[in-house]
Amino acid sequence: MQNNDINEKLISIDFLEGLTKKIIDATHTVDNHANVMIGINTGIFIFVISKLFEYDSLKITMGVVALFSACSVIAAMLAIRLPRLLTKRYHHEVSVLHATKIAKFSSAKKYADALQKIIKDEDEIFRQHALEAYNLSKYYYTPKRKMLAWSRYFFLFGVMASGTFLLLEKLHWFVF
Repeated sequence: MQNNDINEKLISIDFLEGLTKKIIDATHTVDNHANVMIGINTGIFIFVISKLFEYDSLKITMGVVALFSACSVIAAMLAIRLPRLLTKRYHHEVSVLHATKIAKFSSAKKYADALQKIIKDEDEIFRQHALEAYNLSKYYYTPKRKMLAWSRYFFLFGVMASGTFLLLEKLHWFVF
């Protein structure tokens, strides 16, 4: 019977390790998408700014494109490197597996002692692992995903607004 309990605990820990890996992989995907958004919008911004002073017409349209591209780049950069305000807002309980918690131990021996206490209690191993997966998802992945969404919204709104202003400027509603 005890052997069956050990197998169940190992399956639970494997499950949590797989979940943690999935969260980390999803976070890397968000970072990759944010890098793409930065590249595209920086290119658009530089191109529009370089052309802004060459033409006498379409200044509002190009200004709108530049503004929304810059906002999209800023949001994507924040998605890659989240401000502390977004990650530590309600983050009260940190697992013993978290780097900041590890660094708070005064020595490697004290950290090893804390780990040995956890290893002796299977339920605590599970709890610490679950806490780490929860914190990664709630305070790391989710805010990154939200900032990437804002970057995309700025990009899409910029496309729609610049299309509208382009139409209005071509219809000569704006004359400069």
